Amino acid sequence: MEEEISLSELFITLKKRLSLIISLGMIALILAAGFTFFIATPQYNATTQILVNRTTESAEGLQLTDINTNVQMINTYKDIIKGPVILNEVQENLETNLTTTELSEKIEITTQENSQVFSLTVTDDSPYDAAEIANAVAVTFQSEIGNIMNVENVTIISEAVPVTDQISPNNSLNLVIGLLVGLMLGVGIAFLLEFMDKTVRDERFITETLGWSVLGSVSEMSNDELKAEVRVKKAELNTRRTKSRV
Repeated sequence: MEEEISLSELFITLKKRLSLIISLGMIALILAAGFTFFIATPQYNATTQILVNRTTESAEGLQLTDINTNVQMINTYKDIIKGPVILNEVQENLETNLTTTELSEKIEITTQENSQVFSLTVTDDSPYDAAEIANAVAVTFQSEIGNIMNVENVTIISEAVPVTDQISPNNSLNLVIGLLVGLMLGVGIAFLLEFMDKTVRDERFITETLGWSVLGSVSEMSNDELKAEVRVKKAELNTRRTKSRV
């Protein structure tokens, strides 16, 4: 027979193991704080915006088809910017120990729909290095793209500036997640211990779980009842002693 568990029993279990649940929550919170403030390396990003127009031979100037082509070409520019043809020169100009692969992993190119402007964002553990790398990549792309493709009009709309507000780790979020994980773990362990506890607690366990018949029960005396019984026994004992003396 399947054992049914009422909502009240769930609350009783949580109340009985409340200290365990709170303890695990605090431990997880402390671990999350230790990781966030002492282990995790803060990350910062810096962004520059670039506008690229391909050279057109049309006598009527820039047409709608040319704009659409420029928008579609941004994916190509992404590959070029994150490739060695640009990053090798950036590495030399900055005299950095970072490899082209490491530089590429720091760069993210984002665009808005139907926009010829794309953003070049660099993430680094230093806000100043992030801005320096972003500007170096933008300038190198501006000077080299004409040698790679039929592109002459490259405009750096905005230069990257150091932003000292870290993007990761999110301190508050990490602490909340750590606390919630600890509490959830505590609740899980509390229910696991309760389900593994086969101590006979009431008649229901005997009749429904074990399928046995209850032949009798022994009541447990409360402290007040126990004290009252002791007083009665003492009074009886004193009475016997008095009678024996007489």
